Amino acid sequence: MYNDYFVTPQWLNAHLFDGNIIVLDASSPPPTAPYDCRQRYLEEHIPNAQFFHQDEIADKSCDLPHMLPSAEVFSHAVGMMGIGNETQVIIYSQNNLFSSPRAWWTFTTMGCNNVKILAGGIDAWKAAGFTVQSGEVPPPETKKFTASRKDSNALNQQQVLDIVHDGKIQIIDARATARFLAQAPEPRPGLRMGHIPGSKNVPWDLLVENGMFKSPEQLKAIFNEQGVDINAPSMTTCGSGMTAAVVLMALTLLGNHNVRLYDGSWAQWGQDNGLPIEP
Repeated sequence: MYNDYFVTPQWLNAHLFDGNIIVLDASSPPPTAPYDCRQRYLEEHIPNAQFFHQDEIADKSCDLPHMLPSAEVFSHAVGMMGIGNETQVIIYSQNNLFSSPRAWWTFTTMGCNNVKILAGGIDAWKAAGFTVQSGEVPPPETKKFTASRKDSNALNQQQVLDIVHDGKIQIIDARATARFLAQAPEPRPGLRMGHIPGSKNVPWDLLVENGMFKSPEQLKAIFNEQGVDINAPSMTTCGSGMTAAVVLMALTLLGNHNVRLYDGSWAQWGQDNGLPIEP
């Protein structure tokens, strides 16, 4: 099952210089401990990997972080990275699977069917004894990528409000339990505390270990313990739409393909906007 979504460091090392492979470091920092992921990339990356900046390749017409880009913005950006519609894209991150599922979700939402994640990220790559590079990587020859954006994958505020009122779609929040229960302040200033009414809480880091998802049996047990029906139509949310993709991908791995992501997440819902919340 996992082989459809992940590659091992050994596989990537054997195929690293294949003509149809593009490797991307898609690291983004958590808001609780921000750091410069691009600088870390410049200091150390998998050979020939390019940096996929999720806050730059985004919809920047609003003030919410890393919102899903338009088809035109995405197509231009990845085309400049040498990615065409038939290119095999391999994504990795520097930080325990925090941000690579979001990049995977972005690529699949844009109609890229040839995208996988490096299991364990760069840490697993180094642990396997493979070399790293530093500095800039000259982009390969530009290719044409034509996105087919699946707008239904990304929910907006009104759609989520409708889901809350309707009560027929399971809402899963990937934030830490203390934030979900309004016991800890939000790391982004000015946001209210609490959660979307009716939500269930599955902190994203319960699902991962050493840069990989836990086993299907462990994932099922965790979801069950948190009161989640792994087969039900669902939407995922978090602080900014980043780790919501971790929960979405975990459910996808378990066979649920009826899961959508609230792109604005708490960065939007938690504003002083009169939207309903629960503590």
